[in-house]
Amino acid sequence: MRCPACRAPAIETDAACRQCGFSLEVADRTFGIAPALAGPIADSAGVLGGFAQRRAAHVIAEVERRFPQVSVAVVLMEVPQQAPMVPYAFWIFNRGSLSSAVEKGGENRLVMLLIDTNSDRAIVMVGYGLEPFIQEVHLQACLQAAEQPLRRRRYAQAIESFARELDRQLVALCRLVPKQFGLVPEAQWLNASAAGEGTLGMAENLY
Repeated sequence: MRCPACRAPAIETDAACRQCGFSLEVADRTFGIAPALAGPIADSAGVLGGFAQRRAAHVIAEVERRFPQVSVAVVLMEVPQQAPMVPYAFWIFNRGSLSSAVEKGGENRLVMLLIDTNSDRAIVMVGYGLEPFIQEVHLQACLQAAEQPLRRRRYAQAIESFARELDRQLVALCRLVPKQFGLVPEAQWLNASAAGEGTLGMAENLY
């Protein structure tokens, strides 16, 4: 993982970044009281209609059904203009009540998409439990899928595009993980994948 503020390599167990001193406590003092958010879609900005939100939530639910080890949350909010996007997203990820108290460290398998409705910028973060599997290139592909709808401020479509691309990336990862870790013979895994039985098998980082 890397420090959200300076991007220097960081260690999960460190209370603060050894390079710049950033920590969640520093973020608390900077950003104030975190909002209490609820997934799968927390529309603090009020930009989604009821039907659009239900439709986007249905697409997210399909991803979670296919990959029950993973949870997905989308936050739409007006990020303060003076707030740096990456540290702010890290703070929301950790302080926004999107994960339960038991989902700490390697048990956290949350994928959070934060959309700043002030600027239509977006950032995605994943929990430590997904970090060994989902890399920056996979997250970039998900963000790129949402880019065009975001530019047109079609937020529900952006969320759906993001979720569908996340599903595709997870399916691709399922085919790679057993071979990389030697979990099953290749032929057996390919047969299972062909039958549509892929899951991560295992299941706060930021890209």
